Amino acid sequence: MTGGGGLEPQLGWVWLSQKERRTAEQALASIGPDGTRDELGFGVVHFAYADRFFPGTSVQQTQLRYVWFTCWSYLELQQREGGKPFPRGDLDRIEDRTGHRLLRHYGSGDGHGVIGGRVLRVGRSPVVKPSAVYWNAMRSWNLVKPLGAGRDAPGRGEIHAHWEELSGRGPRPEVDAEPPGPLFLDAPPTPAKWRAANEPLDFELDTKTDEAGRIRRAWLKPRDGHGRPTLLSRLAERGVASPGSMYDRGVVSLLHADEKTSMERARQAGSVAAIARSVHTTLVQSMKDDDCNEARDARSWLDESIVEHGEQALKLELPGLVQDAAEANKLGGLIHETQDWLRKGAGDVGALANVYREREEAQKPGRALLARSGDERRQGWRPRASAPLTYRWGHVSTFLDQLAGR
Repeated sequence: MTGGGGLEPQLGWVWLSQKERRTAEQALASIGPDGTRDELGFGVVHFAYADRFFPGTSVQQTQLRYVWFTCWSYLELQQREGGKPFPRGDLDRIEDRTGHRLLRHYGSGDGHGVIGGRVLRVGRSPVVKPSAVYWNAMRSWNLVKPLGAGRDAPGRGEIHAHWEELSGRGPRPEVDAEPPGPLFLDAPPTPAKWRAANEPLDFELDTKTDEAGRIRRAWLKPRDGHGRPTLLSRLAERGVASPGSMYDRGVVSLLHADEKTSMERARQAGSVAAIARSVHTTLVQSMKDDDCNEARDARSWLDESIVEHGEQALKLELPGLVQDAAEANKLGGLIHETQDWLRKGAGDVGALANVYREREEAQKPGRALLARSGDERRQGWRPRASAPLTYRWGHVSTFLDQLAGR
């Protein structure tokens, strides 16, 4: 956002609610929910099934122990920062300290899941902090204590607004004020060396304080629309390494009949997304048409996607998909035309150009790569292979392995 008076433009995130988390994740999903650009709007399908089967998870999460790092960060502030407005700068410093301690353990390479690691290594402070990434997961998983009876677990903004009373040292309206209760439910005790900036820190869940067991017990509390433990909880209760796929027999065996139907739709919709994204790539390349090799790659990726996903894609029935993901009705025309094209032999991809252009222009007004006026945007674009929707399974399987001690 820019403003008058010579102010420099600034960009930042505010994380207050589950709705806002999803909005922000959808914005990030232009570099897609599964690492693929979401030019056509399949993110609505991703969110519907991911939130149903694996609530609280997010594409930004990396390691499960961050939930306890967040708890301990706030508890440290609660112990030392009462009687004044919430000390946001102090929280930032604690989270940066945690990040540097993790880097001290894991070294300078990437791939360990240290949030903001690249920024921390060059001496800067990450804009998006771990607590911002994990807070709504903690709310969803019943790890954050409600501020009152019958109330939902608070967002970070509510915690910050009530900080003086939650810290126990600010003015309280009660005549005989009780000491403040815990901010979190069943949090493990803060480690003895939590504040030791020079001590390495790692992501291994501590068995002595049952950090994994506390998460599994928390996951048992949320229920789906039928009053059942979520699939995420049922998978964790197995206590074994994650299955290789969310469609593995070990997962399907845990599903109720209605869930099996939805899981099949999720798989079919994921296949449609893989093909549709390959179609989009091929169409954009045909409009760009400045590299014959890239054009051949784009079409070969499409052909490979059809071989791998065509059978599943043709099984998808739109009414059932919309029943599971209401916003998927926006994709109805594109899905119908793509399936019809597949049934007719998947010939000239140009036959799909109009419906794909309309869908992308509706999804990204003024920024569509397929827009006839999009020559400049297409210049910096490069084709790449697409993959089916995975509904955060990569993150979920990592968490399940961590809970099982793998």
